[in-house]
Amino acid sequence: MPYFHTQTNHSYMSIRKSQFFLDWRTQPKNFKLYPHFQIRFKIDDFEALKDLNLIGGITFEKQFPQGKYYLRTNPTAGGLFPCEIYLQIRGVQGIISGIYHYEPMSATICLIHEIDSDGVEHYFPNQNKQQGIIFLISSVYFRSSWKYRDRAIRYILLDSGHALGAIYAAMCVRGEESTINFDFDKLTLNSIFGMRDDEMLMVSLQNTNQQSTLAQNIKLQFPYVAGCDFLETNHFIEEAYQKSAIFHDQLIQKISFFDGMNSTELKNAILSRRSIRAFKKLSITKEEFDFIVKDIFDFAKNHSIDIFYTLHNVDELDQGLYKNGTLQKKGYYSGKSKYLSLEQNLGGDSCVTFYFTSKEIEKYQKVTILSGFLAHIIYLKSEIKSIGCSGIGAYYDEDTKEFLNTKNNILYLLAIGR
Repeated sequence: MPYFHTQTNHSYMSIRKSQFFLDWRTQPKNFKLYPHFQIRFKIDDFEALKDLNLIGGITFEKQFPQGKYYLRTNPTAGGLFPCEIYLQIRGVQGIISGIYHYEPMSATICLIHEIDSDGVEHYFPNQNKQQGIIFLISSVYFRSSWKYRDRAIRYILLDSGHALGAIYAAMCVRGEESTINFDFDKLTLNSIFGMRDDEMLMVSLQNTNQQSTLAQNIKLQFPYVAGCDFLETNHFIEEAYQKSAIFHDQLIQKISFFDGMNSTELKNAILSRRSIRAFKKLSITKEEFDFIVKDIFDFAKNHSIDIFYTLHNVDELDQGLYKNGTLQKKGYYSGKSKYLSLEQNLGGDSCVTFYFTSKEIEKYQKVTILSGFLAHIIYLKSEIKSIGCSGIGAYYDEDTKEFLNTKNNILYLLAIGR
């Protein structure tokens, strides 16, 4: 298993030995802004960009003594938002073909580089030009490592998965299909985009049609723009990313989690989604649970992810421990789920607590990002049914593996309930 996963394991003792003071006044900024003189386009001014702000736009503001805090369409570990979104737009009527950076604060896209014969497609296995939008998700790791230190390597991958889920859902609102791609030359594109070791590309989602001509390489290197106002370098995270960034993989196509769903209903769920803070211990129905997990387990298994879950309070279904939809053993495991979740009530008071796991080593980035992606689908489908949801990124790793009777890495926990 990846050394950087096991070296960031939590245990009962490690949690109590690693306490440290965190001064929230020192939190790094979590919005990347390109220079003011670069051209920007207001998303709402273009019909071709309709609903594009759903990919990561601001949905709520909170006022604190130290300033405003902005909630977005995607959840994030610790409220830290390490992800940035870039778009390559080609052949879309009314929009300059180019590479853009999405800026949620102003709901704009900032033009970084105009394209013609060149483009990011050159760095993908199929180098044909793609007409439409190619999304690229990056992570500015210090926004997360400032709080979580080395374990932030996990959270920036999971957060990338949530960002991926937000983009996918936004494309579903637009009635458009998406293709997920992990197999591209991230390291070369990092350099071209002017990213230093503190920002790193993770995954791509394509909303495009293939053309017949090949894209040429991008000859101009973009200027460096810092993703934080200061940086504390973490060599552990940088090395972990470098060693796991490149692998060969198939495109993920024909994703159907929201097929047939009313686009207005889905859009409202995207805008109203929040992470719940506490459950009232009310039950959910079997029909609601089936709706939430439809196609989830099959998708997960197809990509080397096993999803265990403890079922505590679902009408007509046996309490117990399940794996990929199949009951493993009956029992009431609310107390155990609470303990494994670092004794957080959310893990035990839920109707269901999910455990995303995988034995995959070479494609560790992929399975971790897809765990966040699937969790985001569950978030939105829960919201549609007025059911609360919250991700749990901190848990006792080895104790969880022992309870689940698995050698898989434990990647993520997710609780749903009322």
